[in-house]
Amino acid sequence: MKAFIGGILFALIALAAGVYAVSTFGWYPIGADNPPSSIERTLAMRAMDVYADKHKPEMENPTQLTNENLITGAKEYEEHCAFCHGGAKAKNSPMEHKFNPPAPQLLARIPHDPDNWLFWVTKHGVRMTGMPSWDGIMSDDEIWKVIAFIKHSDKLPPEVAAAWQALASEPGEIDEHTPEQHEHKAGEPHEHKSGEPHDHK
Repeated sequence: MKAFIGGILFALIALAAGVYAVSTFGWYPIGADNPPSSIERTLAMRAMDVYADKHKPEMENPTQLTNENLITGAKEYEEHCAFCHGGAKAKNSPMEHKFNPPAPQLLARIPHDPDNWLFWVTKHGVRMTGMPSWDGIMSDDEIWKVIAFIKHSDKLPPEVAAAWQALASEPGEIDEHTPEQHEHKAGEPHEHKSGEPHDHK
């Protein structure tokens, strides 16, 4: 029995020493162009899935599938998401494999995850993946509309599809904003010319 316990203690000490050595002497490849091991990928994805599932809001997507809401979702998506996750100009972003793990291409492969799970991940982000928290940049209402757009992007009404194509953004033309800057009336113009300073008073 003592030998068994001693063996367990030795294994734990060896494991701790190995983790310390790898993290201290620069043996662990941290570059985004180094693919993760199968163990790292499995554990990280499992942890993310379980945590987001546990903390997601207990509600359905409140977005009504009107043309106006879908166009708003498309606009927010193009402004904030298209560069990494694919957009109207290219459903597969050239940035896909520049992240580790690769950025999911949400329009080329529409996710089957529940809307409230996607809401949590979008709002809070996923650390050490390049996925930021959009809390404070987009309002909850805008996030829900983005998710509604993503989930229905393969079957948009013609009017919405045309508006989405017209909203297609190029890198450097993205109009960033905070929820407070969206306190304008529905239908009111909200345009900023490229290179023109924004008046956020």
